[in-house]
Amino acid sequence: MSVVWGASGFYHDAAISVIKDGALVFASSAERYSRTKNDPNICKDLVDACLEFGTPDNIIWYESPIKRALRGLLIDKRIVYNSPSRLFKSFGISAPIKTISHHEAHLNASLYTAPFTTDNTLGAIVDSVGEFSSTSFWNINYKSKSRLSTNLYPNSLGLFYSSITQLLGLKPQEEEYIMMGMAAYGDSDDYYYILKRLLFDKAYNLKVDLRRGCKGLFSKKEIEKNQYNIARGAQKLYEEIFVELCKTNLHAARADKIILGGGCTLNCVANTKLFELVNDVWVFPNPGDAGAALGAALSQEKEFIELKNMFLGHDVGSLKSAHDVIDLLVTNKVVGVMHGKAEFGPRALGNRSILADPRLPNIKDIVNDIKGRERFRPFAPIVLEEYAHEMFTMPCHNSPFMSFVFPSKCTDNLPGLAHIDSSARIQTVNKNSGYIHKILTLWHEKTGCPALINTSLNMKGYPLLNKMEDVFEFKDSALN
Repeated sequence: MSVVWGASGFYHDAAISVIKDGALVFASSAERYSRTKNDPNICKDLVDACLEFGTPDNIIWYESPIKRALRGLLIDKRIVYNSPSRLFKSFGISAPIKTISHHEAHLNASLYTAPFTTDNTLGAIVDSVGEFSSTSFWNINYKSKSRLSTNLYPNSLGLFYSSITQLLGLKPQEEEYIMMGMAAYGDSDDYYYILKRLLFDKAYNLKVDLRRGCKGLFSKKEIEKNQYNIARGAQKLYEEIFVELCKTNLHAARADKIILGGGCTLNCVANTKLFELVNDVWVFPNPGDAGAALGAALSQEKEFIELKNMFLGHDVGSLKSAHDVIDLLVTNKVVGVMHGKAEFGPRALGNRSILADPRLPNIKDIVNDIKGRERFRPFAPIVLEEYAHEMFTMPCHNSPFMSFVFPSKCTDNLPGLAHIDSSARIQTVNKNSGYIHKILTLWHEKTGCPALINTSLNMKGYPLLNKMEDVFEFKDSALN
């Protein structure tokens, strides 16, 4: 028997993945157990959950602690050294610990889970920083990989996006997805041109050090008046640079497919633009640092795994039948679903979800009020895979992990499905989706509608619910 753990932590989104005898058997983030969103610290409850599958023979850490400390000394002028060995010994675990580079951990998570053959493939890793790299591109031919190009911190596309997130009063390294949603409400490209001129040179390199953000870029009054247009400008500029970098490296690699990783590739609007360049695009569904824990473990195995779904976490068993959920949904229009294993990643895919009837004109306001979040926030519709192309304009066969955004064809009769710009970050559902497929099939049979609104089962500021005892977080909610 062989048990390998991949682990990440100390910075944000600590996680552990477990591969036992070559099979992926468990993966979860620390936040699900500590109830602290994006928790950087591996906690005892997470370790105990992993130990249920056996004591690890090896642990692979998702980056080099020495290089991380060296970057702090050379660039940030401060030394921070964290020891994975000391961390795990504090939990009574003395397995040997190996390290892998941060961007290789991201890359492996995408490479070894890709749903297509990875010959003639470009690997694109985009995040704020990993050791010294911020963006890296890789020439991939099946399992072999070589680095094509690298941008070095603080010349970082992710740092730019996080800085504008902070400028708008949102939390960097956490609420970038809110800014992406805000961008659709902008109606002018003025700030696209302003940000491009102020922050980037003609080769798309940052000409301003954004390590401390860019709070002085505009006045508070100007930001309040133009927040949606600033978000629109930042999103448009990010998309332009992201696509241009991919296009250049696709040509250099002579590749006809792309796999993506790194926290920035949660930007599903930008990801969708890549279908203008290639037919096959794969984004590992948990592309940030938590997902790099799986990439670290896979660096030991170096074998492809079939990723049918992302239900890899804590198992609460079967609490309600799919028929019971439909009865509640028909009556209440909104229902919380907690079933089986929790999703590994930031997006609810049906086992820790709030489901709602997309046919109601005010349904988005109702659900946003339940979750205690801003009313401009969009939701991700789930749709039976066989009906997806009837309802959305899609350049690909399916989209099971909410990695892309497509135009809706049915905003008039299903107003809850799309954002203000008629786009939708969809999740296509088939039998691999398990429980949620049963629910959606029954819903379609009862109503004739093959889609539902799906959003994460959590209150604003909290992680997705993990265990039954977490339900108390909804005690003051209308969902309770």
